[in-house]
Parts: sequence; C-alpha cells; structure tokens
Amino acid sequence: MVYIYDILLNFNNDFYEFYEWEKNDSICHIKKIPIFKVDTEFMEDLLSKKMIIDDPIMVSIVNKTEVFDNKKIKNLKYACIFTDTYRVLGVLFNDNYQVFKISDLLLDEAVDAIDISRRCTFSKITYTIVGNKKDYSFLTRSEIKIKKYLLGEIKNAYKEEDKEKLEYLYFEYFGKLETDKEKIVEELKESLKVEINDAHRRLFELLKLASKREVDSKI
Repeated sequence: MVYIYDILLNFNNDFYEFYEWEKNDSICHIKKIPIFKVDTEFMEDLLSKKMIIDDPIMVSIVNKTEVFDNKKIKNLKYACIFTDTYRVLGVLFNDNYQVFKISDLLLDEAVDAIDISRRCTFSKITYTIVGNKKDYSFLTRSEIKIKKYLLGEIKNAYKEEDKEKLEYLYFEYFGKLETDKEKIVEELKESLKVEINDAHRRLFELLKLASKREVDSKI
C-alpha cells in the first residue's frame, strides 16, 4: 500500500476549497494516510453523489490512517486519499462504508499527492450511488452558509406558522408586502436557487442580529 505523509485535511460534509478553510475548522494533521489512483468519473461522483463503497479496498484501509492528536497518535478507522492525477480528495467513511466527509488538500500537498500517485497501480473502485448531494458547486463557502441559514429560517417560520416573520422576510427581501404564506415561501426559496445576492446577505445579517438580541435579552 502506498501512503502520503504529513499533510493537513479539513473534513466537512460539504466540499470547501483549501483557500476557504477557516481558523475555527477542525483541521487534522495527518501523519500518514493511504492513497489510491482512480478514474475521473469516480472523483466526480465523490463530489456530487452520496455513495457507499462496496469494494475490498475498505478492508485494506482499516485504521491505516494516523493523525497527530494532542501530541499523541490516533487512528481514523476508514480514511484515504483518492486522485485521478488531476484532482485530489481526502475521504472519511462511516462504518457502513458510506462517504461521510471529504476534504481538499493544500496546493503543494495536492501536487505531492499527484506525484506519489504516479507510482500507484490503478484502482477500479466499485460503489453504489444512494442519492445526489445538493449542488453548491457555484457557491462560495460563505454563500453556502447564508443559503442554508435562510432556508432554515424560512422552513422553521412556515412550520411554526409564524406568518408575521414570513411577511417580514418577504418584505425585507423583495421590498413589498405579501400576505399569501404559500407564495412567500415559494418565492423566497426560488430566489435562493439562482445566486446569493446583496439582498440575501442583508437579510442574513438582519436575522443574525435579531437572533443575537434575543439571546442577549435572556441573559
């Protein structure tokens, strides 16, 4: 088995380019991790599909990844690096062999991984697709955060039948009054399908500020 040594990985449910990593992320300092050379179709599916690996490769990687943890070494049960010699992804699996989280690599470490993979034999991975991931490929990390937050606020207000809040959200975004609850929800959700714009950002900041004031008032 071929390994890559001494790299950083930032496992998340969504894929973030290395330049979008934040200081509060739980970044793993990997001592060593197995690396496999795969085809481009598999790499694309890793990013866009929910999948379960049904390949013997999973047995071969059990506890093979070592991580520095408070000056100690711990093992990640199922983790590895995949590359098609163009793109590189770190992958963390759960006990059901399902892709759990993924990570980009820092640029220089991705280049090293590609160089190392050139001496790997090609691995044909067999897997089962169990669903599609939400497509955030055209959004930055901050835009993904705004989109998820606003969708959550809309969903909760609708579920709790908070008509006043829904009307507030609609007015702040569209600048006009609307009292039809179903129309409000449909049009707000539709606005989030295209792009995150300045009106979304303003609404996000207003809601965060209101939430903070509500918390402060209870202290």
